[in-house]
Amino acid sequence: MAGLEIRDLAVRYPGRTGRALDGVSLTVAPREVVGVTGQTGSGKSTLALAAAGLLPRVIRASVSGSVSIDGRDAVHASAADLAGRVGIAFSSPALQLSASKLTVREEIAFGLENLAVPRAEMDARIDPAMARLGIEHLAERDPLTLSGGEQQRVALASIIVMGTDILILDEPAAQLDPGGTEGVAAMLPALAAEGQAILVVEQAPEIMLCTKRSLVLDGGRVVLDAAPEIALASGEAAATGVDTAPAPASDVRGAAPVSLQVRGLRHTYEGDIEALRGVSLAFAPGETVAIVGQNGSGKTTLVKHLNGLLRPTSGTVELNGADIADRLVSDIAAQVGFVFQNPDDQIFNSRVDKEVAFGPRNLRLPAGDVERLVEAALELTGLSRERSTNPYDLDVSTRKLVALAGVLAMEPPLLVLDEPTMGQDRPGVSRIGGIVDAWAAAGRTVIAITHDMQFAARHFGRIVVMRRGEIVLDGTPATIFDAAHDELLASTGLRRPKPT
Repeated sequence: MAGLEIRDLAVRYPGRTGRALDGVSLTVAPREVVGVTGQTGSGKSTLALAAAGLLPRVIRASVSGSVSIDGRDAVHASAADLAGRVGIAFSSPALQLSASKLTVREEIAFGLENLAVPRAEMDARIDPAMARLGIEHLAERDPLTLSGGEQQRVALASIIVMGTDILILDEPAAQLDPGGTEGVAAMLPALAAEGQAILVVEQAPEIMLCTKRSLVLDGGRVVLDAAPEIALASGEAAATGVDTAPAPASDVRGAAPVSLQVRGLRHTYEGDIEALRGVSLAFAPGETVAIVGQNGSGKTTLVKHLNGLLRPTSGTVELNGADIADRLVSDIAAQVGFVFQNPDDQIFNSRVDKEVAFGPRNLRLPAGDVERLVEAALELTGLSRERSTNPYDLDVSTRKLVALAGVLAMEPPLLVLDEPTMGQDRPGVSRIGGIVDAWAAAGRTVIAITHDMQFAARHFGRIVVMRRGEIVLDGTPATIFDAAHDELLASTGLRRPKPT
């Protein structure tokens, strides 16, 4: 049949005893959107890779069963045979952007150039793709200078513009603000109406509810295949995503209080792009602060100043009353722990426990203390069973927990998290929320960038809303999410958290 057809698919990766997928079957017909959800490690991303024809042709794995793409055997087909028939967008744009193009428009054109599409046809495809994802204003920007969410929209546009018969999307809303997530949810049925067969792997209910039917995976098997509203409310879905108990505060030792003050902070990137416009903020010891705003509002630029990764164009950042302008990042790291949005920017060791031990060893702590800190960090993040695993054998959401554990093991009095719940299932979000709660209970400060309004409202005592490099709201969750602020929040691409 035309479209995607998977029959009795089983996948096992080298060095792993269990199967990532075990007897999975599904079909996605033209003009159909099918969703896949499930907890971390359930096999969702492996299914996406197989559906795109990347297993075992690109990624080594033992594969049995069949994957048919427009009637072609994807397991044995050549790359040339599949080109133009199937496209995949990954959850992390860093895995997709070429890093060789100087503008967003050139990046989106890259795939079309490789297929020798005529220039006039390129323009006719690129403009609608950018409009669909709301990135027309970024056309002449350098892709590598964009925020994570903006890069994700560019990566999506670069795949959509190819016009493949089959479209595979792995966590397309992972780095998007709420407005962007709703935009993607509205876009998928429109693309399907044009004839595409779409398989979307996602945790966000907004995306899943736009599908025709949804599969729930658990342990590499399909445990439910039903209409999305039934799948999301089912006992099977609940059983694969039961909330994890928050980490007890006793797991985290108390810390000396640290205060942080930002005064008149401005930052301008090359090309006169003003990312911050006179931001002033004070963070009290033991405070939990969520920084929210639409993609490109300056959130990541702001927090990268807090540990010296970026230096102000003007203004100051003061730690315990002292300007950090002349201090090394490695020196500040003992007090300000930073967990990047993309874990692959942070981890590099061949074993999880070695990765987690790297920070405390660099602090020249006694071996016994290093061992204790590593054990505690692994326990807090639920990684104890993965201590000897190579981090790059883990999926991206678990690698994000590895990066978090590496910073927790240093016990910094101030913790900065950039999109900590990105790609996490419900247990993962609950676990990270428990860590935030425990850190605060021990007198430590937590600052987090997040697009998850439920997470922000549940675990943070203060929310700062940014728009175009400025602060437009600052207050408690009850204040920020009052109905009186709905219009202002909408102008920043945000929405009040919806009841579960």
